[in-house]
Amino acid sequence: MSSIEMKEIRIPAALMRERRPSVTYTIVKATFTAVLLAMISFFFLNASAIAALAIAGAIRHRSSDFSMAYRYFAAPAAAGIFLITWIGAMIFFFRERSR
Repeated sequence: MSSIEMKEIRIPAALMRERRPSVTYTIVKATFTAVLLAMISFFFLNASAIAALAIAGAIRHRSSDFSMAYRYFAAPAAAGIFLITWIGAMIFFFRERSR
């Protein structure tokens, strides 16, 4: 099979340059990403903690206070995850913006 001859394509320089997103847009995008990941992790950690409390309560034959799951475990962990992912998203999106 013979190869196809390629033609040279010329793209105007004005089309190759893209506008950089604004700083506000970058901050909003990073914050939205961090909030979304923190919410997902909160619900996952809350469900895991409730399941662990239910199993521990069944083993001990005592009823558990399930509010401990989100009060002492899921909410602080989600806040920490939000902070870490917000910093990481800011770094990522500002580096992407500077390209």
